[in-house]
Amino acid sequence: MGKIRDYFSAIGKSFLFWRTPSPLTDADALAEFCLQRASYVAQTALYGYLRTRSGLQYFNLFTDKKFTAVLKPARTRLVLVCLDDLVVYTAAILPELSAQRRAALATHLFVHGIAGLPDEALSQEELLGAQSEFEGRSHLIDWAARAAPDKGIAAFRKSAKALIELAPIVHELKKYDDEIVTNSMHFKWHDVRLQLRERLDAHALLASLT
Repeated sequence: MGKIRDYFSAIGKSFLFWRTPSPLTDADALAEFCLQRASYVAQTALYGYLRTRSGLQYFNLFTDKKFTAVLKPARTRLVLVCLDDLVVYTAAILPELSAQRRAALATHLFVHGIAGLPDEALSQEELLGAQSEFEGRSHLIDWAARAAPDKGIAAFRKSAKALIELAPIVHELKKYDDEIVTNSMHFKWHDVRLQLRERLDAHALLASLT
């Protein structure tokens, strides 16, 4: 039962952000928002998928040491992919920034998120590798395409795909789940996008970057 409490405690902490809907006026506040939302989406999507697939065996999974040893790094890797999608979208929707400054801001948000991960499921080598890969790729992003209003779902396609790939579920079953799981992930991101646009004080944020 202790392991079950630990896992759901991690989810519970990610819900605390609902209590303080303050404006996002600087890069550090924005970085914290991105990490919290990425963690929330990753955890609820992954655990929801596992609960659906495992049925009555769901709670028993958390007492299986072999399963939890696989689940924890999978969860953290999914958080990283969700964070990747969200920080890119965030930098893309800010007005009046050059591509270079968008890349720098996105990298700052991503690095801040890595530093704030609450567990040590992944090695420092893997985390540094993810950071380096993101920083290099950030200069190749089509920012206008990521910010387009009709591209909201497409902007988060990477994390939706990662949920299917990273979930510790038999691969033969995953082929039946793709559409349902992807739509569920997109629904979660829809709410996050609304929260971001409502709370983002672009004028104050841009002023803090100068």
